[in-house]
Amino acid sequence: MSKQAQELAVLTQEGETSSDTAAPTGAVSLAFPEGGRDAWTCLLGSFLIMFPSFGFQTAVGSVQDYISVHQLAHYSVRDVGWITAIFVFLALFLGVQVGPLFDRYGPRVLLACGSIGSFLSYLLLAQCSRYWHFILCLGILGGISTAIVTTVAISVLSHWFHRRRALASGICMAGSSAGGAIFPLILRKCFSDYGWTWSLRIIALIALVCYSLGTVLVKGRLPVSTHSRVTVDFAVFRSPRFCFLALAVFAFEFIIFGCASLLPTYVRYAGLDLDIQFYSLTVMNSMSLLGRVLPGVAADLFGRFNVLLFLMVVTLLVMSAVWVPFGDRSAATLYTVVGIFGFGSGGWISLAPVCAGQLCRTEEYGRFYGTVYSVAAFGGLLTVPIGGELLQTTTPQVLVGFYTAVLVVGLVSVACSRWALLEWKWRWKVKI
Repeated sequence: MSKQAQELAVLTQEGETSSDTAAPTGAVSLAFPEGGRDAWTCLLGSFLIMFPSFGFQTAVGSVQDYISVHQLAHYSVRDVGWITAIFVFLALFLGVQVGPLFDRYGPRVLLACGSIGSFLSYLLLAQCSRYWHFILCLGILGGISTAIVTTVAISVLSHWFHRRRALASGICMAGSSAGGAIFPLILRKCFSDYGWTWSLRIIALIALVCYSLGTVLVKGRLPVSTHSRVTVDFAVFRSPRFCFLALAVFAFEFIIFGCASLLPTYVRYAGLDLDIQFYSLTVMNSMSLLGRVLPGVAADLFGRFNVLLFLMVVTLLVMSAVWVPFGDRSAATLYTVVGIFGFGSGGWISLAPVCAGQLCRTEEYGRFYGTVYSVAAFGGLLTVPIGGELLQTTTPQVLVGFYTAVLVVGLVSVACSRWALLEWKWRWKVKI
């Protein structure tokens, strides 16, 4: 995610919560519940909200490839890619701006507005037939609505969890991975049996049920705040360690959303079976779920930067040695490489924010994180059109080779950020 940018409110809310709860609140306990019926039902609501919102975003490649072959067959892959690029960009870029609105208005109003907008985007998407229809319904309306609901779903956990917040956030983000794994299977069946219109209506119905239950279950606990917070501050680029990490996260978003959006189209151009277009996304998102959780455990033992670098090296080796030369040869090979890629990229998503936390003081974290993902959002905007053009004008191997080269840039950037954090004195065995 990547969601990725949607996690901002959880991480910035910590400082906000401390200041807000310093004053007497009367009926509101100053201690975090860390569990209990209300806390767990709120977490369940956040999971349900992430399922049709960010989950659909990570599976949007299925939709993009379908309209490339049917409604927009006379447009290039690059042109169709701008639709999903706008969708991903708005979901990331606007996500970091929703945090202050959540502080001011609480979760219910924002969830109601975002859920209605997201439901309507799916419902209207079923009726789209022209290029500008898809831009408006999926790109703009879908992107804005997704930014709202996903940010609120993550933010509200900061009202209920502090010590166990990482666990709660992981469970919540599992909703997006579950959606990303299940939606391609649903669309594979529905596209062949019911066609485009009813397939999207079924998606809209699933979203309506999840959003309705989620909005009922999610509730805030702390008083609203009336003072605004700065979530983007480009003055932080004066820090070399921050610049390198920002470039690395840009590379992460570029690769992750490029692969998620273009994987079904890659399979089609590689001449593999139609079912693989959908099942490959399911494999990638299922492994991404594990990648969000397990590397975090290892990072506590061996260091966050160290584990992140290890995951990047392993993924780079698999992409360059297996995916580029052999990925389009058979279904088994493709499932293997996208599974490893999904696990590795899930680790990038989960570890990049905590690595950013090591570069600044706690009170500066919101600005650092918000600025990183405001910049990284442009990676999501550019990757699909660029990758689509490469795929259509060259070969599938060239596309994967290009993303492998971008990963090299990200790897060097993370290494330089770690080096700068050590005051330019490289040490292999330090836990960092």
